[in-house]
Amino acid sequence: MVRQSRANLIQISDNIISELPQVREALPPGVSLDVAYDGATFVRRSIQEAQETLVLAAILVVAIIFIFLRNLRATIIPGLAIPTSITAAFGLLFFLGFTINNLTLLALILAMGIVVDDAIIVMENAYRHQEQLGEDPKSAAINGTREIAFAVIATTVALVAVFSPLAFLTGTTGRLFNEFGIALAGAVVISSFVALTLTPMLCAKILRVPKSHGPVYQLLERGFVAIADRYETTLHLAMRHRAIVVGGAVATLGLAALVFGNLKREFIPPEDRGFFISFAIAPEGSSLEYTDGYQRQLENILGNTEDIEMYFSIVGWGGRVNSGIMFARLTDWDERERSVQDILQEVQPQYFAIPGVMAFASNPPAFGFNSPVQFVVRHPDLEQLGTTMDEFVARARQIPGLINVDTDLRVIKPELTVVYDRDRAEDLGVTIRDLSVTLQTMLGGRRISTFTRQNKIYDVIAQLLPEERATPSDMSGLYVRGRDGSLVTLDAVTSITEGVGPRQLNRFGRVPAFTLSASLAPGFTLGEAIDSLNAVSDEILPAGGSTALAGESRELEESGTALYFVFALALVVVFMVLAAQFESLIHPFTVLLSVPLAVTGALVALLITGSTLNLYSQIGMILLIGIVTKNSILLVEYANQLKKKGLSTVDAMLQSGKIRLRPILMTSVATLIATAPIALGLGAGSISRRPLGYAIVGGLLFSTVLTLYLVPVAYVLLDALKAKVFKPHLETTKLEPVEAR
Repeated sequence: MVRQSRANLIQISDNIISELPQVREALPPGVSLDVAYDGATFVRRSIQEAQETLVLAAILVVAIIFIFLRNLRATIIPGLAIPTSITAAFGLLFFLGFTINNLTLLALILAMGIVVDDAIIVMENAYRHQEQLGEDPKSAAINGTREIAFAVIATTVALVAVFSPLAFLTGTTGRLFNEFGIALAGAVVISSFVALTLTPMLCAKILRVPKSHGPVYQLLERGFVAIADRYETTLHLAMRHRAIVVGGAVATLGLAALVFGNLKREFIPPEDRGFFISFAIAPEGSSLEYTDGYQRQLENILGNTEDIEMYFSIVGWGGRVNSGIMFARLTDWDERERSVQDILQEVQPQYFAIPGVMAFASNPPAFGFNSPVQFVVRHPDLEQLGTTMDEFVARARQIPGLINVDTDLRVIKPELTVVYDRDRAEDLGVTIRDLSVTLQTMLGGRRISTFTRQNKIYDVIAQLLPEERATPSDMSGLYVRGRDGSLVTLDAVTSITEGVGPRQLNRFGRVPAFTLSASLAPGFTLGEAIDSLNAVSDEILPAGGSTALAGESRELEESGTALYFVFALALVVVFMVLAAQFESLIHPFTVLLSVPLAVTGALVALLITGSTLNLYSQIGMILLIGIVTKNSILLVEYANQLKKKGLSTVDAMLQSGKIRLRPILMTSVATLIATAPIALGLGAGSISRRPLGYAIVGGLLFSTVLTLYLVPVAYVLLDALKAKVFKPHLETTKLEPVEAR
């Protein structure tokens, strides 16, 4: 049973399973009905894993807040932002008609570390007003919120500007991440509303500065003070050696380019779905009995392999008697230590050892059951296409990372060509109609009647016995009626030649084509496969030929282009939004300097963990634009406030860095801790999500440390440049007073 495109897989599975007892009761004796494969099993387990990660992330974030604040009342205030924002986000999903799935839950897991950021910033500023400025709780809440409100609004708008383009992606990428982007943006908007309303109220009502602190508080406080003092010292050094800081930033860009060129590409990382598929392809012209015999040998291999719970086998898959397919279901993820890739590496060599049939096992891609590599070669000349195909397939099989290389254009199907001698047939009175009916009936079989037995109707098929139609020479013994009813042998009016022909003729874009399909060896990515096949095609493709991609290979190319566009669009939109809020074209540029640092950290993290550039890791780098700009906004916005109070540019930024260090560290660590379960995830569905976690953790770690130095230095340099560029202009355009008449 195959669900419709908009149907809910889990709901359909539950409905089918609930009806099975009634179906079993209606079956005749000796017939059993079992569930051999249920696609909802993996979905249920992966959603369960995501739900557990969501709860774990919430607990870890609250724990980190408590460690930083060491105050139960202060911890409760931002802690309440989590259930408030996440619950409201579920309500938003409900009203928009979205479902609870892996990607919406993934969005809320990422939001777990973001929704507390604004509440932490507001609460920390209100606490500072009480502790350092001696204000009463209500005044501290009002003044602290008023002082930080612009930064909260600016960061929220920047985050929404980054997440929103994900909702407008098209194709497979769009279907995956539309709900993801809306869920994440909705949670962020709700959290900012909570931070500017609920959080100040709670600060005024329950936030108090203790008169004395315990030894644990004092110990941690000394550690935080030491970090702040060390940062203040190093920031002074960075201000005095600005060229070194700028040079380090430029070197970071070079590192990003170097790492980017060495990362492998793929669409979506292979996931352990709890099953794999085996294919068997016998030579063209093989009988059903021949294919079945070899498939039983493959079944024995599966039956003797550990961690395989059950399997079911189909001979004659796709309407071709020379092909077969087997679905092997593995034991539960918690009950086995090996992954599906480990099991495939055990099974595949045993398949290759069986002569007489081409058999291979495959972990199906994220979408469908086709091989991940789908490389199309086109040429208007069919004969030239066939010649090219032979050489192309031979070269493709020499690529080390490609296995199970096959093509849908096979000019190896045995065929018999019957040539009709019209002159001879006319002399003997044999018509071509009688000849074709005889061949169809004797060789292919034809229904000539029916009969009824026990209220069931059976067809009567006329056909020669198998042993009487086993070889081409048996056709010469067939007879057909001639003139006056005489019998004429078939070879008297025909000539029969043996040959081979294509199984089917395919076209791609109205041009004759063949599609080369292949699976990937462990460690060999789809991007490497496509690059290798493109290199082969450049060498051997004749004039007039062209290539294209299909299936997952095409999705890889299209998704990469779309996500690069979204990344650039997000940068432009964030720049425009910040320019409108700061009323400046310089400050947004300063804020966005943290993005290259974050991307560098993400790329390095992917390289260290052995991950790839794929759909999830690219989405993670897009999200980093919004996440890391929050730190820069906090620094720049408060420095602007201090400058308005009369401080110099350098002093304003030094003071801003010192005061904003703690909220920056708190929000960054909270986001890191919320993302860590994704990067370290185990269980069903976690493998594909890990690259997203790697990218965010690496990017946030790298950018948080370097942003604390690069943004202040850039702020001072650009402010000085602004003064040099615009001050002479202002002096020359200064209006002179004139005497009124």
